Amino acid sequence: MSVDVIDNDCNKTFDNSNLNTEDKSHNYNNMDELEKKIKNEVTRSEDIEKKLKEGEQREEALIKRITEKDKTNAKLNGVIEAYEKAIAELISEKEQQAQLHERQMQEVQADRDANYHHLTSLETTFSDLHVKYEKSKEMTSQLKGNEESLLAERKQMMDNLRLQEQRYDKMKNHAMQQLEIANKKLDTYAREHADESKKLKALLKKEEVSRVSMTEQLQQKSRENADLLKICEELIYGKGQGGSS
Repeated sequence: MSVDVIDNDCNKTFDNSNLNTEDKSHNYNNMDELEKKIKNEVTRSEDIEKKLKEGEQREEALIKRITEKDKTNAKLNGVIEAYEKAIAELISEKEQQAQLHERQMQEVQADRDANYHHLTSLETTFSDLHVKYEKSKEMTSQLKGNEESLLAERKQMMDNLRLQEQRYDKMKNHAMQQLEIANKKLDTYAREHADESKKLKALLKKEEVSRVSMTEQLQQKSRENADLLKICEELIYGKGQGGSS
């Protein structure tokens, strides 16, 4: 029942009664006090509802922050996996290059041994086969040139291999440094996330308890308002019946 309805009922009841001026003034004062109490209770109920809405908004904000922290941790894990993959690829590439260089060295040594045996055979028959000797000499010169070329190429390959090893060591050191930094950051983020999660969970629990308490208070206030309204009706109708008699 609203305050206006109470005013109308009170006015009708008091207009039909034969109460004297003092009784009417006393009843009006009582009604004013009841109206003030009811308005105060309505105001307090609205404040409680407002606080409940604010608590729900804070709860949603806390859940959103926890979700963002989980996404950040997932991104950091992806970066670490990428570093580990790059290091594994560098190690595999180095091993393949080492195997390739070893095979080329074996081929060069085999060619050198074969040419050496062939040259020995040609020198044995040099006296009888001068033409063959000249051809063999020419072939030997070519072979030596090839050998020098191969040796120079081998030296260049070894220099390249050393440069690649140096680059690999630098990249490995850099990757290890970055991985160490990432691990430290990950540990820091993990600790911060754990602390933040604990704080957020504690705040969430506090908000839940506060919301339950506010809900109970609102229910209690609603019951008290109903009781006050019932008392007001009893006073109105009781006074009206007393005046009629």
